[in-house]
Amino acid sequence: MPAPSNKTARPAAAPAAGTAGAAARVRFSRDAYENVGTRDIAADAGVDAALVNRYFGSKEKLFDEAIQDAFAIKDHFDAIDMSAFGELITTMVLDGSAERRATGFDALGILLRSSGSPATHDRVSDRFHADFVLPLARLLRGRDAELRAALIASYLIGLATMKHALASPLLADAARRKTIATVSEAIQGCVDGAG
Repeated sequence: MPAPSNKTARPAAAPAAGTAGAAARVRFSRDAYENVGTRDIAADAGVDAALVNRYFGSKEKLFDEAIQDAFAIKDHFDAIDMSAFGELITTMVLDGSAERRATGFDALGILLRSSGSPATHDRVSDRFHADFVLPLARLLRGRDAELRAALIASYLIGLATMKHALASPLLADAARRKTIATVSEAIQGCVDGAG
């Protein structure tokens, strides 16, 4: 009797694969790609490593699945009043995301860890551009929208890195109002096309 194909095995394995995918998102956001194995992810998910390999096919495909929608803003800003975008997004970055608190997934961690990895740098860069920069550019009016969106992303990544990755004491709660005012003004300038 022939062995079942992957297509047959996938539906039955889908719940475990979903658990493994969620575990991969967290693991890749905490550790460099080169330091993560499918066995680590399987252990985190409480599933068999063979199932992870069978379902995803390779560590590369598992990583691609893990970063799918990791930087997506489409669900957050479709109906936003762009005249208040700078303050809103600055506050969100300072507070950290609810997903990060709930699941342990850290999109900033993926960005930072992939920047020095030849195996993941281009894939993460492309995904970030497609899921964050381009959708944000579509919300902006006027010239150079994509450039302005990239500048906004730069401000946000810098702020998030200082606040969350480096835990800068200069961005402590005492400086919160000043931080929001200063950064949101710069971002709003990019939104409005000032300059």
